[in-house]
Amino acid sequence: MENQVENSACAPNPKGLIVLIGVIFGALISFTANETFLSIIGGAVVGLVIAVFFNSYLYAQKPHDR
Repeated sequence: MENQVENSACAPNPKGLIVLIGVIFGALISFTANETFLSIIGGAVVGLVIAVFFNSYLYAQKPHDR
């Protein structure tokens, strides 16, 4: 038998990181394009929607048997 120990205490969640990066970069890009405070909020929302779409459809990992 294989002896595998999973140390998931400090393992980052890749889907959470994608959402966080999408929100931050969406807000930054929108702010540099429009230079208003409201564009930060709008860009963060658009970045969140795109990151959730990416996680749901493009990055969907299939469960494996091992």
